[in-house]
Amino acid sequence: MKIAVYNRYWVTLGGGEKYSGMLAQCLSEDHEVHILAHDEIEVPMMEERLGLDLSRVKTLVVEDDTPRGLVDATAGYDLLINSSFTSDAPSGAKKGIYVVYFPVPYEREPTGMQKLAKRTIGPLVASPNAKLEWGPGWFLPEKGRLRRYRWGADEAYLRFHVREGESAEVTLSLGALRPEGAPPAKVKIAVDGSTVRELSLVRDDRHEVRLKLEGRVRGDPRVVCIKSSTFSPKELFGTHDSRRLGVALLGVKIGERPLAFLASSFDVFSMPPVSLEFLRSYDRIVSISEYSKKWVQKLWGIESEILYPPVSPQPSGDKEPVILSVGRFFDRSGGHSKKQLEMVKTFRSLVRRGLRGWTYHIVGGYHPSDVAYLDKVKAEAQGLPIEIHVEATGADLKNLYSRASIFWHATGLGEDESRFPDRFEHFGITTVEAMSAGVVPIVIGKAGQLEVLEDGVHGRHFQTLEELGDLTWELVHDEEKRSAMAGAARAHAVKFSPEHFAERSNEIVGSVLQSR
Repeated sequence: MKIAVYNRYWVTLGGGEKYSGMLAQCLSEDHEVHILAHDEIEVPMMEERLGLDLSRVKTLVVEDDTPRGLVDATAGYDLLINSSFTSDAPSGAKKGIYVVYFPVPYEREPTGMQKLAKRTIGPLVASPNAKLEWGPGWFLPEKGRLRRYRWGADEAYLRFHVREGESAEVTLSLGALRPEGAPPAKVKIAVDGSTVRELSLVRDDRHEVRLKLEGRVRGDPRVVCIKSSTFSPKELFGTHDSRRLGVALLGVKIGERPLAFLASSFDVFSMPPVSLEFLRSYDRIVSISEYSKKWVQKLWGIESEILYPPVSPQPSGDKEPVILSVGRFFDRSGGHSKKQLEMVKTFRSLVRRGLRGWTYHIVGGYHPSDVAYLDKVKAEAQGLPIEIHVEATGADLKNLYSRASIFWHATGLGEDESRFPDRFEHFGITTVEAMSAGVVPIVIGKAGQLEVLEDGVHGRHFQTLEELGDLTWELVHDEEKRSAMAGAARAHAVKFSPEHFAERSNEIVGSVLQSR
């Protein structure tokens, strides 16, 4: 069978990319497997950094970085495995499997004030005879300083369902949001295929386009297409963001209700829910953990199967007084921050408490947009026995796993799971890697980390930084307990081995390919 494994972020070489790469590696033993990417991939580096064997796998660059591009690129495949975080691209293959690290896009539970506003002001804002639905060509919502917006690709569509025999006044609020150096946005707006407006937007320009849409017989929607010239953040700034971005939709106002102007200012009124229509093109939904499975059911209302990530065992050598943390550097605005800054502060408190002879090693890559956070971590570490390893090689990381005695992980610290469940560790690959090397984990007792280890047996769970410090102090001074937990952790890590992953992934893929 001809199988495609897609991931938008191969070049970041993170946990999601190892998961995707291991899928390709395992399936390539019995199938023709292609890796689909939007950037050229340095396969030797990927193999070295992620511990993969991709010798039987071919790579293919998909130039069209839009949902439509993936549909076209996968039309000739028997199976597409979309293993890209936050992807909302449909499959064009005969069969499809969609991997969920965490169910994004999703709508956050409204706050009490938002619920009150919708209930009391909503009827004065929303139009009673028209409804907006997302069409293809839109990227996932992004949060600006004051409100949410969505980038469109070169062509982005909106469908307006207007009651038959009636009309609706529609106002589209468009923004260029273009960085310095990007060309102006040349925009054409068409209704049902006929161009009705043309405009040019530069930098911070904002423009409102008013349309009058008549209801159709049988309630067929009126289709509005926003065509725009595009720019690429990757080409302008050298980032990993290879999207071709057109114009941003800042808000939509439908009708002339008494307070309809609020729809242009508050996305609680102007933005319809994110569409999950793309999931209909996939035959099976796979979650990476019980935690993700729970939120897939809660947020998307669908069931999924679990395929735990593959964790390659790490070498265990003579242990030294070393504490280790592994994870990319970014603050909470980027999602599930690894909280390196808070852990450095905790290590400082242990040194003040009298900790001597121990060093703290922090390993992780970073995106250019996150350099400010990395600089904060470095500044906080000044004067302490802390070593920060930025973009360490696979060999460097193996060496640290081999030497380390204790592993720290704090993703989700101080976050509200009911409001921001995506800010927690969805599984905990690096925790299991540490366990396989006999490194005792002291990790936050929430989300995916609860599935990885049993508190007091394979390691410890903490809830606060004070507790992290106390548990560390206890294990530092109790070598016998530390040694017992290290042995239990190493034995338990086998549950998440690549062999188990290969067996389970082949089982899932086989059942999908054989299904009608």
